Amino acid sequence: MKLIIVSNRVSYDEKPQSGGLAAAIQDTFKSINGMWIGWSGEISEEVQRKNGKYENIEYKVFSLNEKEYQDYYLNFSNEVLWPVCHLRPSYLRLIENSYATYQKVNQQFAQEVAANAKDQDLVWVHDYHLLLTGYFLRQTGHGGALAYFHHIPIPPLDLIRTIPHHCEIFSGLTSYDLVGVQTKNDLKNLFEYFNHYKQPGVVIQTQGEDAFYVEQDGQSTHFSYYPISIDTKKIEEMSKISIEEKEIHHLKESLGHRQLLIGVDRLDYSKGLENKFHAFDTFLKNYAAQHQPVLLQIANKSRSDLNSYQDLCSGLEALASSINGDHGNPSYTPIRYVNTVYDHASLTGLYRAARVGLVTPTKDGMNLVAKEFVASQNPEDPGVLILSEFAGAASELNEALLINPFHTQSVAQSIAQALEMPQWERVQRHRSMLKKLRAHTIQTWHERFIADLMEHCHPRRWRRTGS
Repeated sequence: MKLIIVSNRVSYDEKPQSGGLAAAIQDTFKSINGMWIGWSGEISEEVQRKNGKYENIEYKVFSLNEKEYQDYYLNFSNEVLWPVCHLRPSYLRLIENSYATYQKVNQQFAQEVAANAKDQDLVWVHDYHLLLTGYFLRQTGHGGALAYFHHIPIPPLDLIRTIPHHCEIFSGLTSYDLVGVQTKNDLKNLFEYFNHYKQPGVVIQTQGEDAFYVEQDGQSTHFSYYPISIDTKKIEEMSKISIEEKEIHHLKESLGHRQLLIGVDRLDYSKGLENKFHAFDTFLKNYAAQHQPVLLQIANKSRSDLNSYQDLCSGLEALASSINGDHGNPSYTPIRYVNTVYDHASLTGLYRAARVGLVTPTKDGMNLVAKEFVASQNPEDPGVLILSEFAGAASELNEALLINPFHTQSVAQSIAQALEMPQWERVQRHRSMLKKLRAHTIQTWHERFIADLMEHCHPRRWRRTGS
C-alpha cells in the first residue's frame, strides 16, 4: 500500500516548502512512502512528463497547454470557484467553454492517477482545482480508497448556486469515500447544500455536529472537518535561530524605539489588504500622538495574469504611498510595503520581532500565517495576534484580538489595544493559543485524516467507461 497525493501543482525540487498546501503534503510523506501527482507548472502544446524521486516521495508531473492553463486554471478555478468560495461573486467571470476544459483537465489528472494507482493504495486529492478528479477516477474503474480535502471555504448555499454547473461539480464529491473541509461552518454549508439538492433514493444522515454522510446506490461518502495546522515545534525552534539573522538586526536598528506590526499575505483580494491599510491609516490619525509604529506588509504576488490581481497590486501601492505621504516624515515611513518573497525561516524571525501580527482576511479557509505568528513568539515577551473573525483559524485562536476587517474604526482600536497590552496579558493569551497549536499540529492533522479514510473506505463497484 502506498499513499498517492494529487494536487494542482507539485513541488518536485528538493527545497522544503515554506507553508500552505505544499508544505502540508511534504510533511505527510515524512511518515509514509508515496507518490505525488500533478501539474509541473510548465506550459507546452505537447504534454511533457517528468518523473523523479526525493527521499521517500516519487513525483509524477506533466505539463498543460496554453488553453488548459487559461481555461482550467486561470478562469474556471480562479475566476469562478475562487471568488465564489471567498464570498466575492462580483469577481466571477466565466469564459465560454472553460468548464469543458476544467472537466477535461480533471479527467487528465484522473487518468494519470489510474495509470499509477492500485486498488490497495490510498488516493488523496487536494483542493478546488480538482473537484471532479474523483468522479473521473471512478469512471476508469478504480475502486480503492479515495479522499478529497477542500482547503478553501465552502460558501453558503445561495452562493454555491451562482457557480455554473454547481450540481454536477458538487455531486461529484460523492465519488470519494471521505471529504474533508476546514471548519464546522464549512461542513454546515456543505450539509445544507446536499440536503437542498437531495435526490430520491439518496440518504443524508448527520453524525453529531462533526460529520455527516451521503449514501446512494449502496455507496456512502463521509464528510467531516479537519482544521489544517502547522509544524509547531519546528517553527518554535526556527524562530529562535532566525531572530538572530543580520537582516532582522538591521530591521530592529531601523525601527529605533518604534514597534513593529507585521502582515504576511499572498496578494489576493480575499486577504483584506486594503481593509488593513485603511484601518492602519485610521489608527495613525487617531493615535499618532501616542504611537508611531511601523507596519511591514509582505505581499507575495500571484496570478498576475488576471486583471483583478493587477488592479489590486497597483491599488495597494498607491494606497500605501498615500498613507506614507499623509503620516510620514523624512525619518518615519509608516508602511513598508514589499513584494519580496522571504524564505520560511526568515519569516519566523520577522514574526518573532513583531509586537503585533495583523491578519485581516475578508474570508479565508484557515490562514496558517496566524498560527505561525503565535508559534514564533518569545513565550516570555510575546507579540499580540489581531485576527479576522472570518479566517478559519479564528475558531481555534479565540484568545487573539478578533476583529471584523470591514469595521475600520474597530480594527484601529484593536491595534492601539495590542500595542498597549500589558506583558502579563500578552503572556496569558499566547500561552493558551500555543497550547492548542502544540496539541494540534500538521502531523496530527494528516494522521487523523488518513485514519478516517482507512475507516470509511470500502470497495466501490464502478463500470469502466465504455465497457
